[in-house]
Amino acid sequence: MKTYRAAVVGCGNISRSHFAAIAACEYAHLTAVCDIQPQRAKACAEKYGAAAYTNLKDLLADGAADVVHICTPHYLHAPQAIAALQSGCHVFCEKPMAIRLADAQRMAQAAQQSGKKLGFCFQNRYNDASVQIKELLESGQFGKLLGLRAIVPWDRDADYYLADPWRGKIDTEGGGVLINQAIHTLDLALWFASSPLEAVSASISTKRLADTVETEDTADALLEFENGARAVFFATLCNAGNDPIELSLRCEKGGIVLARNLRICPAGEAEQSYEINRPTGKKSYWGTGHYAIIHDFYESLVQNRPFAVEAAEALRVTEAVERIYRAAGRREPHPPVQL
Repeated sequence: MKTYRAAVVGCGNISRSHFAAIAACEYAHLTAVCDIQPQRAKACAEKYGAAAYTNLKDLLADGAADVVHICTPHYLHAPQAIAALQSGCHVFCEKPMAIRLADAQRMAQAAQQSGKKLGFCFQNRYNDASVQIKELLESGQFGKLLGLRAIVPWDRDADYYLADPWRGKIDTEGGGVLINQAIHTLDLALWFASSPLEAVSASISTKRLADTVETEDTADALLEFENGARAVFFATLCNAGNDPIELSLRCEKGGIVLARNLRICPAGEAEQSYEINRPTGKKSYWGTGHYAIIHDFYESLVQNRPFAVEAAEALRVTEAVERIYRAAGRREPHPPVQL
């Protein structure tokens, strides 16, 4: 059975989900970790039985991996992904694709030129409820989608931003609640709508952490699609806790609501309610999709088939993020560093 050597670049919080998924995947085995903090790289390398690096260039020069997982700050995604692709590695990258659409397009071009696979971690598409909703929409049972409502009511305090200097800055995080926390929900809205964006109206503000960050903690938008559907979108980090996202879909023949459970409401029929499989713990509102999406990425390599969230799909949400920010009047981030 074909297996791939995996390297995880960036050993912060989100890397734990990648380490666990790689360990559980029969098509992958971890061979290298990389972090600019030597002690953190060493600790992860010892824990998972891998080689430790503090520089991506050295890892690539050594040919230490076939697949590079990018779990670094947002502004590094584009240059690191491009470097890994050009060195002959496949790349699996955390969200967002990049903090500027132009850099995301460069990533897509690098993947095409290299012939290597470039995938992105929009893992909420793989949650059971998300898959069920998509199947219902594609079945035609509910008729045409008329509109969506999406709400992300989360909480981040000053300590969250002060713990990592790159957070809360436009040039390194790329934005705030929209590009970081709510981007998964925006991706789901675009995926369910299955239509290009036609028009965007939006506003952003910093209501709670203006003395700590230069990015927004609250964003709202009206998204109008070419198929006639429209979505209202609201996300905030000012909530008193991290509550489940709320997604409501209105269709010609009924509606679907995803919140603390999944409710399917066909017109003229009894409502059906389903429990949602949620993990436990501090980050339970992330969903359960990390293992599923990472396993599917490796399986797509083994089977030499397309992966569900390659560059074309990730570019859609990257473009939507940039259009929302432009509509809201936020300045563009400066170009990222070059490796």
